[in-house]
Amino acid sequence: MTGILYSLKDEKKYTFLYSFQKEYLEAHNGNILIFEIWEKGKEELDKFSFMLREMENGTDLKVVDLFSDSKKYYLGKGISRAMILHCKNLFVKRIISEGGNNNWEEARTKVWERMKSNGEVAYCESNDFYFTI
Repeated sequence: MTGILYSLKDEKKYTFLYSFQKEYLEAHNGNILIFEIWEKGKEELDKFSFMLREMENGTDLKVVDLFSDSKKYYLGKGISRAMILHCKNLFVKRIISEGGNNNWEEARTKVWERMKSNGEVAYCESNDFYFTI
């Protein structure tokens, strides 16, 4: 499946294309929605990676990957925030964060805390995760 993603960062608007597929991945012990995001005309280059794990409760999708391309072209363009909000509406599910891995602190400060300040997500202190509201 393919679609269009719009993001906004520092008052600059961006338009991206994306495709995704669903696969069972042993590493995540579940079904994963694997997204590739790119700018039109840059299809042959590295893409932004975004993955969601379908949770057993049937209502949550957990962000298990949100990484820019290796050359960092897509870094700082608001893609993570835009994808979280887009997927919330696309799948009509709550999007939750994953914590405790090596990139958690960077994701926490650059994505989740900013979204919390904007009133787009809340934080569950007892279980250490953010969730869309």
